Amino acid sequence: MRVCFVVPNVASYECFLAGLGAALMERGAEVHCVCGFDPVFGRRNGASEGVRFHPVAMARGFEPGAHLRAARELREVVERWKPDVVHAHFSAGIFTVALARRRGWPRTLGTFHGVSFAVLKGWRRAVHGIAECWAASRMDEVQVLTEGDRRELLRWRSGMAVRVLGSAGVGCELGRFEPGRFTNGEREVLRRRLGFGMGEVVFVFVGRWTSFKGFARTVRAFWRVARVCPEARLLLLGGYDPLHGSGLSAEERLRLAESRQVVVAGDQERVEEYLAASDVMVFPSEREGMSVCLMEALAMGVPVLTSTARGCADVVRDGVDGEVLGDGSEEALALRMEAVCRDGGLRARYAEAALEGRGRFCRGRFIEEQAGFYAMEGSCTA
Repeated sequence: MRVCFVVPNVASYECFLAGLGAALMERGAEVHCVCGFDPVFGRRNGASEGVRFHPVAMARGFEPGAHLRAARELREVVERWKPDVVHAHFSAGIFTVALARRRGWPRTLGTFHGVSFAVLKGWRRAVHGIAECWAASRMDEVQVLTEGDRRELLRWRSGMAVRVLGSAGVGCELGRFEPGRFTNGEREVLRRRLGFGMGEVVFVFVGRWTSFKGFARTVRAFWRVARVCPEARLLLLGGYDPLHGSGLSAEERLRLAESRQVVVAGDQERVEEYLAASDVMVFPSEREGMSVCLMEALAMGVPVLTSTARGCADVVRDGVDGEVLGDGSEEALALRMEAVCRDGGLRARYAEAALEGRGRFCRGRFIEEQAGFYAMEGSCTA
């Protein structure tokens, strides 16, 4: 069998689909991936070994001209390699495939990692809703990560075949994000290497430094906490996105770079080591699909403070292994950060519950479910 994934960029494949690709190749499949290799998301690593990549300048977001150009290139790849299944991931990938698809194409699947129009308002909701629902209707089957997204799609266009994944989204690699890999001594070494003392409380943010991910809110809330909790520290993983603002002013960015209570680690591949050195994750995102970084934190026994956004509230159990904050203000976030900073017992209870529930995030469930879809016989034509 020949499977062709279509994703916005190579990092998306390696972060979310590399395990699935490897499992398919072990079972004799030939795996292709059409994706972008732009400067922001242009890296590749050993996780993609054996995959046949086809670089295409994929659009980021709703860019009709860029989607049309990418669709033409994608069509050439499909016509040349003739895959048995084309599987698009993320709204941008699905829209490009919908434009490229012609009669006689192989079976085509689309997985939304968060339907974007569901979290938009006004004219943007209407425009994105029309585009995403039209693209979804061009797929033979649509997969979503949450029941809320399934309802949103069917509300706009009933009759589509929309399936909610039985797994917790794409899950996470529990073998990699395993706290037992790190002894207390190794944790101490990791913290010292980052400049943290064992008596300090380390808050960590992992992800793109954009306003909608809650980056600015996290930083400003931390500055409030740092004034009353001198033991508080902030660890930042990720980086600025040239297409989306961080929400911080130039003066705030300078202050962030010069702060002695903040460690800017940037983009890191071995995220598990930084989580092992952390005490609490802060991630007040406004929109997610099914947040993998939250799963990784909880799998490592790191409690989470997050928002009510779809994909965050679906992962964190409020009052059990973290807190889901209904008030999205930085003041409310600062108050909860201060509370968990001062209460070591609360952090310990959340951490214990996170470890007890980590099995629900097993990526193997996602891989087996997907492999079953590809094994189905028959195809449809557009």
